[in-house]
This record gives sequence, structure tokens and C-alpha cells, in this order.
Amino acid sequence: MRGYNEMNVSLNIATDPRPIPEGASIYSRKVARSGHISYEGRPYFISKNLAGQYIRFMVIEGRLIVDAAIPLHKEYPLC
Repeated sequence: MRGYNEMNVSLNIATDPRPIPEGASIYSRKVARSGHISYEGRPYFISKNLAGQYIRFMVIEGRLIVDAAIPLHKEYPLC
């Protein structure tokens, strides 16, 4: 499993005021032109406005939670 430095993106956990829940796995992905990211071979639509940018997301308790620099919060059930 990859962590904070996936795809050469560095997320500074020390300066991020939001706590990371115990048991969460943190990932980063570049948003495709279509506005999607991929996780475990499955696409998830994020936003076309973020195309080309890196976002971070966490996976915890069967949920994929997207967190971006803009006010955006999305959750998807991982079934």
C-alpha cells in the first residue's frame, strides 16, 4: 500500500490541522481530464474543475473520502 508520497505528492501531516482517523489509509491521485480518479481499478467522479490537479483521499471502514484544497467533501461506499 502506498502512503503520503504516492505519485511524488507530499502531504505534510504535521501542518495539516485536520486529524487523520486511526486505521485510515491516505492516498493521492491526479484528477483525470474527465474529472475522475481511480482506486483499485474503479473510477470515482470528483470534479472536472480539478482536472490535472492532485487531490488526497482516505479509505476507512469501507468508505473512500475525498478531500481537496477547495471546499469539497465526497464519500463513496466501497462495495
